[in-house]
Formats: sequence, structure tokens, C-alpha cells
Amino acid sequence: MVALKKLYAGAILLLVVFATGCIGTSTDSSTSKTSSPTSAYHTENTQQWTPKTWTAYDKDLTLDREYYIGDIELTHTSKITMNLNIFSGANSISYLAIIPASELEKWKEDSTSITYEFITHHAKSGTYTATLSPGKYYVLVGIADPIHKTLASGTEVIKAGEYVGVPIDLSNIVYAEKVMATVDIREDLDINMFFTTAEEFRIYQEGGTPKIYTSYQKIKSGTYDLINGPPSYATRIGPDIYYLVLDNTYSLITTKTVDYTVTADVVYPARVHLKIEVEETG
Repeated sequence: MVALKKLYAGAILLLVVFATGCIGTSTDSSTSKTSSPTSAYHTENTQQWTPKTWTAYDKDLTLDREYYIGDIELTHTSKITMNLNIFSGANSISYLAIIPASELEKWKEDSTSITYEFITHHAKSGTYTATLSPGKYYVLVGIADPIHKTLASGTEVIKAGEYVGVPIDLSNIVYAEKVMATVDIREDLDINMFFTTAEEFRIYQEGGTPKIYTSYQKIKSGTYDLINGPPSYATRIGPDIYYLVLDNTYSLITTKTVDYTVTADVVYPARVHLKIEVEETG
């Protein structure tokens, strides 16, 4: 009987030890599960970021005005590459620039307080780069730089009581400035001279009173400003056909031989190609 009790007590002891062992195994399993978030974090942070490259703009432009191109939205620090190719009408353009989108309205109003992220003046054909932080941007393209041109030259024999109108075709320009006439009167005498449009010259031919840019009375040989002078004192003229009028109507008997040259700084509607590429760098 005593032996049976001892056997029963031993069985209970083994059962307690076995149960205790099972509880320990469960605790180890729970500890293993608590480490899984750390493993997930490590996996997430080892994923590779792949930078993107794309073409934001790739077109021909006729620069008869200033252009803005955009908006170009960057989500990462990026390198902007601008490839400019000038086909005709200019040796360079007035500027190539980049501004934040927030500055666009100021730029349209010709504000002097614009903040540029990038600007180069008198840009020639070539490649221009800038590195920009994330944000929205516009690329600005200016009109062509002026080209110094001889617009007309020749010799006129102007009889007493007559005049000669020399046509100057500027119908294909954006604008012209510093329009100058150099005259050489071979007889060392004088002549009247004025500068006007084709329509106003027609009025003069019909006996009317034309509107003129400049008028010079009884001038000697020399160089004269054809727009920035009396009465208009203009600084620029737009596209039109103009006339330089050499007027000898006040002379009663004397014929004048006049050599003339008309020059100007002219802005033409240049033809260009612009390609803008974006490369994410960080």
C-alpha cells in the first residue's frame, strides 16, 4: 500500500515537471515573435531608391516674344539640363533662366524683385545646367539679342524742288533701336531729312501733313538718330515699312548728291530649339 502511494506521488511529480517544461517553451516562442517588427524595419530600409530621368520639353520655338515653360514639378533634388540650339535670326538670346513657380506672376509684370534659381544672359547655342531642390519651376526664354544691321545704303541725286523716299523694310522684326542715318552731301551743301512710316509717307506724297519720328532741317553731312530725336524721341520701333525722306523741295536751283547709309540694332524673331531634361540626384 505504501509502495502504491509512492508510485502515485512520483507520477504527480513527473506531470508537474512536464507541465513546467511546456510553459517554458511557450515563453520562448512569444519572445521570438516580439523581434519580428525589427526585422520588418530592416527590410524596409534596405530597399533601393531608383532616380528618374525624363524630358520635360523638346520643341522648336520662334522667339517673337518672351516664353515661359512649365510648370516643372520636382519631388527630389534634380539636375536640369537645357540644350539650346539657335537656328537663325540671332547669335544669342537675351537670357535663359529658371524661377520658382511662385515668381511667375511677378515675372509677367516685369518685376525687378524676381528671385532666379538660375539665369544666364546673352545665351548662345550650348548646354546649360542647374541643380534644383524639390518644388515647382518655370524655365524662361528671352527674345533674341539685337544684331547690328545695315538696312539701306546708296546714292541719290535730288534735283531742286524734289524729294526722294528711301524704303526700309522692317516688317519681319520684333523691334529695332538705335536707327541711325549717315549722310554725305557731295556738294558740301545742306538738305532736309525726316523719317516716317510707309502710310505716313503716302500722306506726304498726296500733299498732306505726315506724322513723323524725326525731322532735321538743312542738315550737313554727318550721322543722325532717326527715332530718338525731335519730335518723337522714341527709343524703339516695331515691325513696319519705313521711309527715309531726303527733301530738297526748299531749294530753287541746286541739285544735291547724297550718299546715305541707314543702320540699326535689330531684334529678329529668332528660330531656336530647346530641350529640357530632368535627372533626379537625391
